[in-house]
Amino acid sequence: MTPSQDIFTTALVYEKKIRDLYRSAVETIDDPRGKELFQALADDEQNHVAFLEHGLTLLRDDKDQELEKPGTSIPFPDRDFEKIKQMADQIPKDILGDLKRVLNAALSLEVETSRFYRDAIQKVDHGPVRDILEKFYDIEQRHVEVVQIELDFASNNGYWFNFMETDMED
Repeated sequence: MTPSQDIFTTALVYEKKIRDLYRSAVETIDDPRGKELFQALADDEQNHVAFLEHGLTLLRDDKDQELEKPGTSIPFPDRDFEKIKQMADQIPKDILGDLKRVLNAALSLEVETSRFYRDAIQKVDHGPVRDILEKFYDIEQRHVEVVQIELDFASNNGYWFNFMETDMED
């Protein structure tokens, strides 16, 4: 197995693990907005799995020049704070416990996956495989941000987009 094949094989483990967490969350969470978010993330991760499986086939056949960059359906997080607050206010309080547990687990896995891609980038020379890993790193960083934002809402901890929302001097 080549180093690129080994990286793709390991990446599949990460992607399947986080995909399965999101699929489970869709079945567990009662909040429709939460279900929609987790379904979108599960679909995105499934696309990553399919991409990596196809990529492994190309690498095994020594066709790495045919590799394309992966895509994502997850947009950059919406930074319209008023809209976000309204959505957060719609989450029933009795659901927040389950939602926070899933989001904490998701954040941990997304951070771990992102680190894997960051480290994998350093292990390959420039070329299509490195370009793919860089794109996956960017996508996973986007997932980390989206999950962190949702966790901040659910936790009502005073943070918005990793910045303290309240002024401590007041």
